[in-house]
Amino acid sequence: MTRRDRLRPVALSFAIATLLGAPALRAQAPAPAAPGAADPNDAPVAAAPVAEAAPDAPAEQLSGVTVHSRYSSGGQVLYLDERRSAAVVTEALGAEQIARTGDSDVATTLKRVTGLSVVDGKYVYVRGLGERYSSVLLNGAPIPSPDYTRRVVPLDLFPNELLDGVIVQKAYSPDMPGEFGGGTVQLRTREVPQAFFFRAQGSLGYVDGTTGESGLRYRGGGHDWLGSDDGTRAMPADLAAATAGGHFLRPQSPSNPAGATPHQLQDYGRELTGAGYGIRGQHIGPDSSLSLGLGNGFRLAEDVTLGVIGSARWRQGWDTREETRNTYAASNAGLDPIAEQALKDTTRNVDASLFLGVGLDVGMHHRLGLTSMLLRQTDDRMRTSEGTVDSVESRFHELKWAENELLAHQLSGHHALPSVRDLEIDWRYTHAQASRDEPNTRRYRYDRLDADTFEFSHRSDSNAHGFGQLEDRQDEVGLKAMLPIQFGTDHRLALSAGGARLSRDRAASIRTFSFLLAPGSPLPSDPDFFLQPIDRILAAGNIGPDGWVLRETTRATDNYRAEQTLSSAFASADLDLGGRYRFMLGARRERNDQDVTTFSIVNPNAPPVVARDDSAHWLPAAAFTWSYSDAAQLRLGFSRTLSRPDFRELSAAPFTDPELDIDTIGNPQLRTTRIRNLDLRWEYYFSDTDSLSLALFDKRFRDPIEKLRLPGSSPLLGLANATGAHNQGIEFDVYKNLGFIGDGRLGPLDLGRFHVALNHAWIRSKVELDSASASYQTNLSRPMQGQSPYVSNLQLGYTDAERGLDAALLFNRSGRRVSQVGVQGQPDIYEEPFGALDFQLRHAFADGWRWTLRMRNLLDPAVRYTQGGLPTREYRKGRELHVSLEWRPSSRR
Repeated sequence: MTRRDRLRPVALSFAIATLLGAPALRAQAPAPAAPGAADPNDAPVAAAPVAEAAPDAPAEQLSGVTVHSRYSSGGQVLYLDERRSAAVVTEALGAEQIARTGDSDVATTLKRVTGLSVVDGKYVYVRGLGERYSSVLLNGAPIPSPDYTRRVVPLDLFPNELLDGVIVQKAYSPDMPGEFGGGTVQLRTREVPQAFFFRAQGSLGYVDGTTGESGLRYRGGGHDWLGSDDGTRAMPADLAAATAGGHFLRPQSPSNPAGATPHQLQDYGRELTGAGYGIRGQHIGPDSSLSLGLGNGFRLAEDVTLGVIGSARWRQGWDTREETRNTYAASNAGLDPIAEQALKDTTRNVDASLFLGVGLDVGMHHRLGLTSMLLRQTDDRMRTSEGTVDSVESRFHELKWAENELLAHQLSGHHALPSVRDLEIDWRYTHAQASRDEPNTRRYRYDRLDADTFEFSHRSDSNAHGFGQLEDRQDEVGLKAMLPIQFGTDHRLALSAGGARLSRDRAASIRTFSFLLAPGSPLPSDPDFFLQPIDRILAAGNIGPDGWVLRETTRATDNYRAEQTLSSAFASADLDLGGRYRFMLGARRERNDQDVTTFSIVNPNAPPVVARDDSAHWLPAAAFTWSYSDAAQLRLGFSRTLSRPDFRELSAAPFTDPELDIDTIGNPQLRTTRIRNLDLRWEYYFSDTDSLSLALFDKRFRDPIEKLRLPGSSPLLGLANATGAHNQGIEFDVYKNLGFIGDGRLGPLDLGRFHVALNHAWIRSKVELDSASASYQTNLSRPMQGQSPYVSNLQLGYTDAERGLDAALLFNRSGRRVSQVGVQGQPDIYEEPFGALDFQLRHAFADGWRWTLRMRNLLDPAVRYTQGGLPTREYRKGRELHVSLEWRPSSRR
């Protein structure tokens, strides 16, 4: 039984105990949620009346008492109690705390957690370690990522309103997957309600430098506002048929009589250019969103209840960004600039989600749950850049549409068997499918002809059409059993065992096409031909045997397929001696069978490149907790874990980093990283909501995987194992209501309505490189890539229950971290630190109505990347202001 399930009767017991004057149970009671912050699943729970007592009966025979209480799913007290009672070092955020931050997605929320930082607004780094050392579980099950450029699912894909809470487990336990480095992020979806609720919310937003300004746009499809291409960007049907099954498009020739005829190539090319190329300036409107939630509970029989919850969300955001980029080469004089660019891009982001949850409770001992979730995130980016690249001054243009989708279905059950010594059994089955579609990415280039004129480039990269697809399917089944054993009056032993099996397969494909000018074509006879806009140069009438001819330019490493079967089993013992000493000891065994095959469609007879991992590992874990008082405890943990190379990291297929526009090539020779973890944390709990903690951690890595820049003139990233690495740090965290100051007042202010939350992490790491295999790297001793030396968060909050007001001022800052590893005498590239200041104000008014004001990035600092003190990238994100209105008629003030 989960702790959440065990706490359901606690709320009822607390209410009865309060009437009876039992102080021991008062400490267990969940405090009421802040106004407007209560979870929509909150529903009244009526306690069954006890038998009526005689008038002269003793007081302990009370009767006729019916108590109404509330189980606050997602409540702050509930999640803080879970943090306190966990066997290992854990951080916990419930829906109530998340709502106070005003964050719209999980990624933004997690940067408020001690020792966590967020990169690119999507990827969580735990304790300064890169995304490869973080994993994400959805209701206990791993989920695939729809982004083939990253090994973990981007957490901005998950809107907060779908979640009951988030658990960040920083110390390993055997019931968790063995891929554990910095920590595991556990996402819990909303529980089904026990009573009817309805919620509707809409918002409008302003972004400085974007809203109301001129941005970049182009002619798209009729369903773009939904984040779904209507076929406008799809590969033309005839071309798709000609290249189906991995067939490479080749022109007909004496040696290839079955190739495409000139007439067919002409038709393919004209259909392909039909989507257009032109980028134009257009007024950008406000950000907007709309979400709906609905649920109800039904009593089917005396002890059988059914709950249903559903929600839908749509959000559209815009971002116009101006950025400068510089590239340098090392020389005896230092760094010499070899390329510089000024970029402007406008990105339209459309998020859509559907969620359905069904829960069936049979008595107090059996629960079945079904959860279905569809998450979609679409980025439509238009980019222009101008500058010098390879000693040529050019203008580059790109139109890129990318749809990410995650579909997950999960069936789970919990069964408590009092007749079998209170044995508890939990099981789950999860089917998840992640996909990414990049239809008809268009790139083209103009080179400077003279001081005032640019002409269509004659270089090989003058134009390209790209089509990228990824399909990742995953099935996972898990089973866990726990047998509690009571001995003596205060001693308990919990024996747990279980297993899981995960099957996963992925297919990734990139097809690229370009137009080449036929030899002897009459088109260049017009001296102004290459000075025209792209839509005129590649007009339908110019595509033919004596004009522009379509060619496939897909690379030999652009396609791969992968399979994985991961089987695991674990056993653990959790011993509690009188609530004072607690020992946990266990181990997990995982066997991984993984194949990644990179194959060429350019030369089907070429042998594929196969990377294989067929290995098994034992992963032990131990933890000790000393609760030396009712308010304080000390934790100690030890474990051994690992980090396996991901599919894309083992494939020679290149992929482009979406932020840096730099190709990265995998390495089939990568080895699994082994990690030794040590954790020590002291915790003190002032109350049900207030706490203080101080933690130390130490991690040693063998064969850590690092991303590094490969030698050569063109920027190219690769992956390789370092010899070892060491990561250690200190974490401090406090959450405190300010009512303890003086008499609780400061002039007219009631300090009991204010709270402060502060956390800070000091982190130090060092990676050890083999001088023989990494001699071209500039620094053989440096911090681990992506590791920040410190992460700080500060929150000042205010809650006025009587007036339905709450406000929060939040500040976040992370230290400078290595973004790219330097080679050939070039220094490492660092992302410089900057502070982010946010503010939120919420007011519940009338009956079930609430408005919210959110202000983001109030300081709007420059985001800077530097190399040897010189800037390589610089831009500003812009200040944001959002106003939302919510109606929840079933809510209470």
